[in-house]
Amino acid sequence: MTRYGLAIDISRCIGCYACVIACKSENSTRPGVSWIRVEQEEQGEYPNVSRSYWPVMCVECGEMPCAQVCPNGAIHKGDGGIVFVDHDKCDCGTKLCVDACPFGAMATNEGNRSYFADYVTPYEKEALAAHREGTVEKCMLCYHRIRSGDIPACVRACPAQAMVFGDLDDRDSPVTRLIARGTKPLGTHAAVDPAVFYL
Repeated sequence: MTRYGLAIDISRCIGCYACVIACKSENSTRPGVSWIRVEQEEQGEYPNVSRSYWPVMCVECGEMPCAQVCPNGAIHKGDGGIVFVDHDKCDCGTKLCVDACPFGAMATNEGNRSYFADYVTPYEKEALAAHREGTVEKCMLCYHRIRSGDIPACVRACPAQAMVFGDLDDRDSPVTRLIARGTKPLGTHAAVDPAVFYL
């Protein structure tokens, strides 16, 4: 059995947003839609102040609270434990799944927008067609890259090597070894059985 996941070392994340740009470039998401974001927090008092960063995306929950509330059955678990949205079934009038996600990791395509109102390139037209209006989207760990033997674009782009990808069911994989060093799920959401952990 294979379950894909990530371990993210917050102490290595420098808040450069390379993962965000790589995701947007790889998946051609619409303006206003991002499958990954970088949160930040300041600690201490002047002059001893530090700042921490951590990427947040869909954690590929084993329990899938988003799927539990979807009235159309559009959300399902696929190969490697990755959670997919079937865009042929998705008609996000209610946005129940967006509200149910404890990580704020789901986004809705709203409006046929492009980055430049006066001219849309052929590449942008293709991307707009691929991301249908009114549907919900989320990170799928770049499954198309995994199938070809590569790693997610965000992991590949991280200059600090803060993100480690692999098979959580393989005891000898780099991601499993990093998790064994003492990672935890984001916040207090261990009950959803996430596949993304933070060190």
